[in-house]
Amino acid sequence: MEFIDVKAQYKAYADEIRERIQKVLEHGRFIMGPEIEELEEKLARYVGVKHAITVSSGTMALEISLRALGIGPGDEVITVPFTWISTAEVVCLVGAKPVFVDIDPVTYNMDPQKIEEAITQRTKAIIPVSLFGQMPDL
Repeated sequence: MEFIDVKAQYKAYADEIRERIQKVLEHGRFIMGPEIEELEEKLARYVGVKHAITVSSGTMALEISLRALGIGPGDEVITVPFTWISTAEVVCLVGAKPVFVDIDPVTYNMDPQKIEEAITQRTKAIIPVSLFGQMPDL
């Protein structure tokens, strides 16, 4: 089931995408190159913040977020078991404990009725996961 026509999206920007890729290949700065700096500046302006930091993956984004929030040993983070391993992995990487809340059998997303039951004094964050183009009902 297609939710987004990525081919049509690509076709609309194909020339610009190819030009940008060629430019990166020519200067060889695949990490922290000028394009990244440009993207971070534009993104920060767009969302109205002082800084924006891009990372290489969703896993890294989750880990940085937990570390920025000061989450670590002794803390709990609520998430779902029906997800990619990284969701729970990053919780363990920062020393916290993942607490799994079951999914809603209709949406396959976090069951909002079960979140409150899982919250304790040690709960520091909730990481919902959106699947199949549906946002969790939180």
